[in-house]
Amino acid sequence: MKNFFLKSWCLLLSVVAPSLNATTMQSNDNYKIMVISDVHMLAPSLYDSGKAAQNLDASDMKLVLNSDLIMQRLVDDIIKDKPQLLLISGDLTFNGERASHERLAEHLQRLYQAGIRTLVIPGNHDVMCPYSKQYKGDTPVAVPNVTSGEFAAIYASFGYGGDSQRDPNSLSYTCEPIPGLLLLCIDSNIYAHSGDTKVTYHTDGVVKPEALEWIRQQLAQAQQGGKRVIAMMHHHLVEHIDGEAKLLPNYIVSNHGEVAQVLRDGGVKVVFTGHLHITDAATEGGITDVSTGSVSTYPIALRTATIDPSITTMSIETHFFDGIDEKTLNKGRAKIENSAPALASMISRRLWPRMENRLKQYEPLLVEQGIDTSRLPHDAKDVAKLITNHLREPLTQSLMTVTMGGEDPAQASAIVEAVKQGVQQMMIEIFGDGGESVANFLLANLMPRVEPTLRSALEDINQVGTNAQSSTPDHQLTIKL
Repeated sequence: MKNFFLKSWCLLLSVVAPSLNATTMQSNDNYKIMVISDVHMLAPSLYDSGKAAQNLDASDMKLVLNSDLIMQRLVDDIIKDKPQLLLISGDLTFNGERASHERLAEHLQRLYQAGIRTLVIPGNHDVMCPYSKQYKGDTPVAVPNVTSGEFAAIYASFGYGGDSQRDPNSLSYTCEPIPGLLLLCIDSNIYAHSGDTKVTYHTDGVVKPEALEWIRQQLAQAQQGGKRVIAMMHHHLVEHIDGEAKLLPNYIVSNHGEVAQVLRDGGVKVVFTGHLHITDAATEGGITDVSTGSVSTYPIALRTATIDPSITTMSIETHFFDGIDEKTLNKGRAKIENSAPALASMISRRLWPRMENRLKQYEPLLVEQGIDTSRLPHDAKDVAKLITNHLREPLTQSLMTVTMGGEDPAQASAIVEAVKQGVQQMMIEIFGDGGESVANFLLANLMPRVEPTLRSALEDINQVGTNAQSSTPDHQLTIKL
């Protein structure tokens, strides 16, 4: 019965809200848009104080068990701030639980009641996710997820109804929440390839050909009508770190070059993204990708975009939400500060296959040189332990730096130096007396290739050392539309 009333309410709002908000927007000199991402809502009905929930809270960097409270307080603040529009760039739920979607929709209805229109897109966690569970008692138990059709029904009032134009091949859509400004909402998730009969989960993303053709047509119509266009998608469109497409391929759409060209040809200058939980902006080929950190992850980043009445300039300000208690904020910060072992484990799993082959090649040569090889790592766990022991501090500082955005070059240099010292200590632990010479060799031959990537991430520079080198401010920026 509750679901029936929720869906009925959503359908009613999908008809009423567009006209209500259009009138509100036309009365303002400037247009104010708020942007958040990666809510990762877990409905309170899906967990208790038992062992399963405690284990989840201890193991996840996100403030999952606080997500409902954060969203409640955040909605309170947004209503006070009175923007005309709120954009949410995907990962609305923890793992696609139907109850979590319905709970988030309840929060968003409060915004509609206040005359604030909300537009959402799905993230990789939101549709047909196989990890939808409740955390009660000692053991997690599977709960219903949602199909793409059910997703669109739940969010009918939040982009998937009313005046929106839907892509028949994906959950992409367009609408005109501000007269003369078209919002292009792009579904970049791979589940659409499998349809709704197969439960799948993919971290990576792509804009499939049919959807890209539909986007091309929508942009052509917008240009013919003299409209400006801004875009929103879950995965990155522009590399935020040099080599992101190779180093972190799951976080940027695989056909990003093709998609960027279509958007560039269609006059798009800005796209709001999420997914990686970083607060960062990067520009390439005239398109600025504004990635916003997760609402459920410290420091809870929010963006406010102000557009002038002529819809020619967008000014973006970044804020960090402080509307929840200090204990919860400290808990979120501690989750990042204590994440080095998990990050080391992830890095080692990726490094080990190639490292193992190299070690097999070089071990006989090391033995010939009289170097004791008994302390060489034997598996990814050994590598993770070495990284944690010797690179814990720079790893933690790096993660906090990219999560917060607004990088400081002096701090970046200190982190890079700490990495070099950590590598030296690691080699000494492995090779004993011969470790220092091995470390010097690595730093002389490997570091020149690694350091530009580190500098790119830590100093907020793209295409380091090339003629195209650039830096886009993370927290305050102005974009010509």
